[in-house]
Parts: sequence; C-alpha cells; structure tokens
Amino acid sequence: MTTIQETDAITQLPERFQARIEGRVQHRVGDGPLDDIPQGQEVQVDVALASMVVSWTSEGQPVTVTLAREEFMYYVDEGSIAILR
Repeated sequence: MTTIQETDAITQLPERFQARIEGRVQHRVGDGPLDDIPQGQEVQVDVALASMVVSWTSEGQPVTVTLAREEFMYYVDEGSIAILR
C-alpha cells in the first residue's frame, strides 16, 4: 500500500530524471532470477503509470528495466538509489 507521504514524493518527481545506483538494486527479467543494476551506475528514470522505467548503457548496449513505483521508492528511502534530478 502506498502511503500519502510516498504518493507526495512520487508526484514531486519530474516525468524524466537522472539517478545513481548507490547500493544493491535488483530487478527481475521476465520469469528469470533477480539481477543487480551495477552500483555506481548513473541511470535515466522515466515515470510510467504504475512503474519507473530505468535505463542505462552497458558495453555500448542500451539496457531498460522496470521497477514498481513502491519498489523504486523503497530503494530511494533506504539510500540504494540517489535521485540526481
């Protein structure tokens, strides 16, 4: 369940912004195992309807993953994702 405070934090974010992965942030590719987004990686974040689309380049190839909004804000709150704006 999203709290009022979390809703306020999400609505204050621009539709597109930059962030840096500061700690362990994981995502799942399809039905596969959890995979880590590399620590120290700067990423672009696009706000979608119920999720956050996180993109970066790895070895010259674009990588895009989706995190649920609640999951993204959890990583922000624990310090694993730093919003750079």
